[in-house]
Amino acid sequence: MLDQTTNDLLTHVGPNTPCGNLLRRYWHPVGYSSELTGLGRTKRVRILGEDLVLARIGSGALLLVQERCPHRGASLLYGFVEGTNIRCAYHGWLYNQAGECIERPFESEKANRICKKMIESYPTHECGGLIFAYLGPAVDQPAFPNWDILIRQDGVRHFEVQDDLACNWLQMQENAVDVTHTYYLHSKYFEQLGLNDGSGFGKPFKRFGFQRFDWGIVKSWEYEEMGRGWGNLMVFPNMLRIMTEMHWRVPIDDTTTRIVWVSFTPSTDGKPMLANEEPKIVQQPKRKDETDRYLMDTFMSQDAMAVETQGLILDRSKENLGVSDRGVVMLRQMLLEQIKVVQAGGRPIANVYGAEPEMTDLRQWMGGYLPMSCQPDPTFHQTREFKDIFDDTHKEYEIPASSSVMR
Repeated sequence: MLDQTTNDLLTHVGPNTPCGNLLRRYWHPVGYSSELTGLGRTKRVRILGEDLVLARIGSGALLLVQERCPHRGASLLYGFVEGTNIRCAYHGWLYNQAGECIERPFESEKANRICKKMIESYPTHECGGLIFAYLGPAVDQPAFPNWDILIRQDGVRHFEVQDDLACNWLQMQENAVDVTHTYYLHSKYFEQLGLNDGSGFGKPFKRFGFQRFDWGIVKSWEYEEMGRGWGNLMVFPNMLRIMTEMHWRVPIDDTTTRIVWVSFTPSTDGKPMLANEEPKIVQQPKRKDETDRYLMDTFMSQDAMAVETQGLILDRSKENLGVSDRGVVMLRQMLLEQIKVVQAGGRPIANVYGAEPEMTDLRQWMGGYLPMSCQPDPTFHQTREFKDIFDDTHKEYEIPASSSVMR
């Protein structure tokens, strides 16, 4: 368990907070390209406790700035896009991509010659139908990693959209590194409801383990008669990568989390995606019924129940952890370590510094028996064995033969 001070350290994400400063060192999805198809379109964005405006500017690029004009506080969501700049609709103050005020129409010529940064502005990157933002210091800006699931062209990509979660981001990310909850929360709940579950999570469970790797934490497991498997990657700091899906747990603020979910279906014939075809956005079903009770009939409603009923921010000082929570502890340790790295002026892990990679493909860290909530990838050919993935730092735990999950 954590004391209250440490719990606050890991859960507060606003400007100038230790964890917020760490999270700002990574690229986060803030919108879909299809939301801003025309010149001059604007969209309100809230992320890491900041209220921003995203706009499609004249070059076809994107501008991301703080929402409130520093003159009188009006929203730039309703501003006029002029070339690569945005003009406040209240009094016409004009801002460029650097956040500098380059024109104040009703002020003197001398005042207009003073060009200085007056609003926060942030870099953006568009990839695979998603818009990403980097909110950290410019000198430490990492290259965009070019995740394979966003740039592959040998299939069809789509986005799954659900209502925001009313809880802190860490609750959902800790769920991503919990290898044992899938047995009861998912498979056994589907069984109780009389629903089919093809994931394989409900088979007799023998052992599980955790190990750090370059991008975060890789999990291991062994199911009776199915053998060992590994993968379901917790990608630091706030992602989950499974075979044909990637999920971002985007901290909107301290008590709201947005799941940005990318799913990729490889084509069976290897044909490329249609050029310029925007990925479809699929709305997931509601997670609750009319009485505000969780439906528990989808993976999403089951996970939402688990993390939202912990409270807006889980009080981790009241936990009672066991060996099955080893991955959760590892994640917390990594966060604390990397917060210290950033505080000391260093660069955190699981980023790309230098030249932008052609592709970052994490499927090489998956193999063996893969119980999965998503579709398999028939184009993936496993080449690495268990011994190629795990070393002496691998923490593995045996489930007693008397346990109910062995029956």
